[in-house]
Amino acid sequence: MRVATAPDLLEAVANHPRVYPSVSCKGCGAISFGPSWMDCIGLEFGEAGGFVFHRRAPDAYEVHTLFLPKTRGVDAFAQQALDYMFDVAGAEIVLTQVACDLPHVRRFAERQGFKHFQTVTDGWVRESGPVDVDLFELTKQMHHGEE
Repeated sequence: MRVATAPDLLEAVANHPRVYPSVSCKGCGAISFGPSWMDCIGLEFGEAGGFVFHRRAPDAYEVHTLFLPKTRGVDAFAQQALDYMFDVAGAEIVLTQVACDLPHVRRFAERQGFKHFQTVTDGWVRESGPVDVDLFELTKQMHHGEE
């Protein structure tokens, strides 16, 4: 795992033709972290991708999972990234959003210990149309088995 100093690799993965349709919003064009990168922590795992943790409030982050198709070991990468965020970066809570038409992503979040707390109807509009979005949270205490 390496801490990204620039968003280039993670943007390239987000814009990959097999990834982009699942992570983009209608009419958004190419994904660029641009000015928001200064509020992000990118954690990369080789050239396959990684995670972008976007600070939403002090000690609160939203995570975006960005890996190329068929990448192996992502569960282990996620645990390394979450350990880093909670034990090094000082996060107290990590949030994530999962489109309801991506059940494999929901299962991935749940395997990492994330708990569902809300569903937003038509919360995300893709080129293919609106999709409901499930919101998940993972606190530092949950991650360390204290809750």
